[in-house]
Amino acid sequence: MSNAYEKALNLLKIRLHHSEELARKLVSRGYKRADVAEAINKLTQAGLLDNAQFAQTYLDNLIKYKIFGFYGLKAKLMMRGIASNEAEALLLENLPVERETEIARRFVEKQNETDKVKLAQKLSRRGFRSQVIKRLLDFT
Repeated sequence: MSNAYEKALNLLKIRLHHSEELARKLVSRGYKRADVAEAINKLTQAGLLDNAQFAQTYLDNLIKYKIFGFYGLKAKLMMRGIASNEAEALLLENLPVERETEIARRFVEKQNETDKVKLAQKLSRRGFRSQVIKRLLDFT
């Protein structure tokens, strides 16, 4: 077993990782790309590294505990190494407009803001889709 494999195992003991995220961490710690690729391949074959499971679990936690819209969640997923098209497909499957509107409503209720334009800007910065913002704030 290479040192890259052992380090990867230790990182996976702390929390789940996406293979791209894990590779970035290992390379930044000075491991050779070939050793990193081999370690990731071994972990994937052993069932210890599952990108689809990681993406689903990470998205579920973001939706449950954080307040971000579709595009905000997509950015968070991409920061963990999930490809743009995979992130978008996962979000389309797991975040219908109704659920995103519910999350946006929770955010608006916590704000000390009555100006619809400012609320719309805040929602937009958190990555909510324009149709959700329009629906929630009754813009026509």
